[in-house]
Amino acid sequence: MVAQVEGETSGGRTHSGGSDAMNDRRHSVLVIGATGTQGSAAVRELLRRGHRVRALTRDPARARGLSRLGADLVRGDLADRHSIEAALRGATAVFAVPLRDPTDEKGELKNSILLAEAAKRAGVQHYIQTSVAGTGDLPHMPRWNSGYWNEDYWETKWRIEETIRHTGFPAHTILKPAFLMENFASPKVASMFPELPHGEIVTAIGAQTRVQLIAADDIAAFGAAALDQPGRFSERSIELAAEALTMREIAATLGVVTGRPVAAISLTSREALAAGRHPAVVRGEEWLNEVGYHAPIDALAAYGIPLTSFNAWTAAHRNLLAFV
Repeated sequence: MVAQVEGETSGGRTHSGGSDAMNDRRHSVLVIGATGTQGSAAVRELLRRGHRVRALTRDPARARGLSRLGADLVRGDLADRHSIEAALRGATAVFAVPLRDPTDEKGELKNSILLAEAAKRAGVQHYIQTSVAGTGDLPHMPRWNSGYWNEDYWETKWRIEETIRHTGFPAHTILKPAFLMENFASPKVASMFPELPHGEIVTAIGAQTRVQLIAADDIAAFGAAALDQPGRFSERSIELAAEALTMREIAATLGVVTGRPVAAISLTSREALAAGRHPAVVRGEEWLNEVGYHAPIDALAAYGIPLTSFNAWTAAHRNLLAFV
């Protein structure tokens, strides 16, 4: 499939080469996963800061909102080398969110390697990869190599990170977010917390377990800052979280902001499975109890990028909360 730019935006500028973007200190950024939570946030933030943005999508009709904001929509498929190479022509930066391929369990890694190698050949100057907090010391994770956790998930994220570190880009930054606040809003809430529309958060997360949270807009802010200040962010792997809350504290915040009571119900793993929760979701909640994210929240202040509290995020996204 050949990449096709669906529109010409950014004041009618085309993307024929990278030198113009570098001379005026703006980038031409190819965003992978642009219609998802992290990718769409990156598109908005990059455009706000004056960068040119290409949003890669298999279906441009799903991304018309991004086009209206000023992004160029590029039709392409991560598994298709030719479409990726076409999308990268003239790009000086990449913001990549790894995407699972439900038809190929090895597809996420293969596609990420293909993209990185094509970006290197295309002369990309700064590659920003998002991953997940907690990948840095996998062999010391409790129960590692027991088959209890989804080890393929963790190893894939780590191998993607290693690919970016060793491909040889002039600059690279790896952003490793903890639990997304957007998991409590549409559309993700339907699979993550299906009882929330009825005023309940039912999980196998312990009552005392603190879950580190981060907003997608904050991930995007770090990505945009990395492009603006490559000297501060290049060759950095940054774990991201704004605060750590119990599910009861999360429920209380949702209740206060929306004016509707929300109860946090903590089940045992066996009770959660018996109640019909998906086994993969329950296992992930067990992981939060036993391992959890450990991003250095206090240390992130040194970057000078304001982080969004869950209270502020809830107030800003009230219209996306399914039970309002």
